[in-house]
Amino acid sequence: MKTALRILHLEDDPKDAELIRATLEAVGFAPEIMVVQTKADYLAQLDHGWDLVLADYKLPQFDGLQALALFKERGLDSPFILISGTIGEETAVAALHAGASDYIMKSHLARLGTAVERGLRETVERGARRQAEEQLRHSAERTRRLLRAAVVGLWEWNLLTDAVYF
Repeated sequence: MKTALRILHLEDDPKDAELIRATLEAVGFAPEIMVVQTKADYLAQLDHGWDLVLADYKLPQFDGLQALALFKERGLDSPFILISGTIGEETAVAALHAGASDYIMKSHLARLGTAVERGLRETVERGARRQAEEQLRHSAERTRRLLRAAVVGLWEWNLLTDAVYF
């Protein structure tokens, strides 16, 4: 059974968009893809709960790094993968440092399925880690409140010396 995946795809070449769809389908995804070409369309769609954002690096009036910055400004946490036919190593590293999940060269789309799976897995792991941290904060706060409200107070008994400390 194929894995359903809602994707926002920033791409100005319909042939590349179709190639990416076919690549994802070939590796077991059932993608529902919204292809946008402009900054305005991208911004209008960005907050619609996408499982994944794919962005072409070079567009006529907008680029993938700008798209990534807007994505991060909104505090979104789904995977963001930059796709390019022309990206250099320095730009790719800059994109990763800026928060992209991965970058894929259009000439190496065979890596796309693996990158998507890893990005989705990392997103789930980050969510679980945030939830565990929140539960820990809640538990620590509850313990502090219980200790402040305790009538008896705290004491310690040293079994070796039979001393009691308050």
